Amino acid sequence: VWFKYWTERLVEFSTFAVRVGKTRSWKETITDGDPNAYELNVLVGFDRIRVSSKFSRNEASLYIYSRQSGRLIKYEPDCRHELNLQTGGTDFCSGLTVILDDIRGRLPLNPSKQDIAFGEESFGKVHKENLFKWVGAVAHFYYYYHLAKFRTKKDLKK
Repeated sequence: VWFKYWTERLVEFSTFAVRVGKTRSWKETITDGDPNAYELNVLVGFDRIRVSSKFSRNEASLYIYSRQSGRLIKYEPDCRHELNLQTGGTDFCSGLTVILDDIRGRLPLNPSKQDIAFGEESFGKVHKENLFKWVGAVAHFYYYYHLAKFRTKKDLKK
């Protein structure tokens, strides 16, 4: 899937590949070839349209796309809590956009394929925690890397 829309809309667009374990905690090492792990692409950038609009929210937002269903399955306008990011203040409020691309179609979907159904898996709680810990770590690294580069939140929004 080629996201032309996002590549033109997001500034400082970057892609990260993460390996998510479905049965073991994110604290444990996951080796290549582990049948209970899969790769995910995490795409991150700053939304130039949201950050420049007085009428749009600037909080970090999350979009989850599934290759299994072939479309957007979840949108979270303020994903800071879900990704374990700081929710107070203005950190992560520069139009940060996080996109999950389930490249292997391994996310468990509910029957209508409009949300993730971790409850359908025997290790669903572990899988959910692993997924959002990894995505949150990528978002945290990305935001603070760019904040250090631009030095102030005001400059980050320009």
